[in-house]
Amino acid sequence: KPATLHNILLKINSKLGGTNQMLHTSNTPSILQRPVIIMGADVTHPASDFKNTKPSIAAIVGSMDAKASQYLCEIRLQNTGQVEEMISSMEEVTKKLLIQFRNKNLGRKPEKIIFYRDGVSEGQFLIVLNQELAAIRRACVSLEEDYNPPITYIVAQKRHKTRLFPVNPKDGVGKNLNVPPGTVVDHTITHPTEFSFFLASHEGIQGTTKPTSYHLLWDDADMKPDDIIKMTYYMCHTYARCERSVSYPAPTYYAHLAAFRARVHHDALVDTNRDTRDNRARLEEEISLANYFM
Repeated sequence: KPATLHNILLKINSKLGGTNQMLHTSNTPSILQRPVIIMGADVTHPASDFKNTKPSIAAIVGSMDAKASQYLCEIRLQNTGQVEEMISSMEEVTKKLLIQFRNKNLGRKPEKIIFYRDGVSEGQFLIVLNQELAAIRRACVSLEEDYNPPITYIVAQKRHKTRLFPVNPKDGVGKNLNVPPGTVVDHTITHPTEFSFFLASHEGIQGTTKPTSYHLLWDDADMKPDDIIKMTYYMCHTYARCERSVSYPAPTYYAHLAAFRARVHHDALVDTNRDTRDNRARLEEEISLANYFM
């Protein structure tokens, strides 16, 4: 079928270093007009039956180009039995991605770091922020002593029960009359003191649109709330596997895909009794390819 071939070609082009889609110059957020690295991170946990035999797997991706279309990915297998959301090797991984960024951009380091974190529950916000933000800072300093770029740290959550509906049914989109893509709610039903918002960035094809909840945990880049919302919405349009906006930003989606793919590889090691330290190290190394997870 032509549609299937088209989707396969999108993935092939992306794996070969091509750009499937990019933001129009008139829509590019101002923050992307300077060297910026956009990172996404996710941790996948084993099923409860395998909690003591299979590790949690952390995936971190970082953009390498000005269009934020090419990403490098790092995978880390975390200690068995750990069901916490923290990424224990964040410093080492961030340093590797920053060095790669510098090598691919003629020696220029990112002036800002935008970090989208997936899969953190509200009760873990502070613990994750304290550990991972400090690790990112240490990675920057270890790269160069006076290198201290501003960091914007945003958590994206899909597991919530909030749904948005148009006040006037005439404003609804599609057969289910969902809210139009790009609908944002950043008051009344959000956090009373911290900046958070709901964004329905995709078109609900089936059922009711489920918006993604975003929570800003740290921002010393002094970004305006509207700029953060715009940037997040635009990042939902750069997902290389399809030509429409998706439900959450491309970097978090890629981290999720990379962690899932690594889980499949590790399951194969377990099933064939080859789950050794050397094979785990090789797995972590071999997955670190540009757009491998497509």
